[in-house]
Amino acid sequence: MYADGRKMSIQYQKEYHRQVRESEGFDITLDLTLDAAIGAPIIAQRGMKNKPKFVLLSQLAIEDFNSQNATNYKFVKNVTVNTSYAAGMWCYITFQARDADDTIKTFQTLAWWGIDGDRDVRFCRFKKPSK
Repeated sequence: MYADGRKMSIQYQKEYHRQVRESEGFDITLDLTLDAAIGAPIIAQRGMKNKPKFVLLSQLAIEDFNSQNATNYKFVKNVTVNTSYAAGMWCYITFQARDADDTIKTFQTLAWWGIDGDRDVRFCRFKKPSK
């Protein structure tokens, strides 16, 4: 369903669920008509990828990645942000970071921002190739 209560077409429903399933929630490219928000488990945050909380989560994720892999990537920018809400929000963030050789790599992180302000990085990895 759309946020305003209208029903989503079966075609859009199938495409949404395919994208969520195949990308593990990271690549939801489905453009909905009339810019209506989707009442769905994972919501694309179009135009909000540079909100400070999403940037902070990406920075925490790359710091975590660096500490686990003895690397020195520096956060560049968020590419996409998708969220799922439950007493806070799970953030499926695709972002870019630069290495010491000035090469930009694309990463994915699943991070938590709780309603109490808790933040946690579940994982940070290089972006998986699209199917």
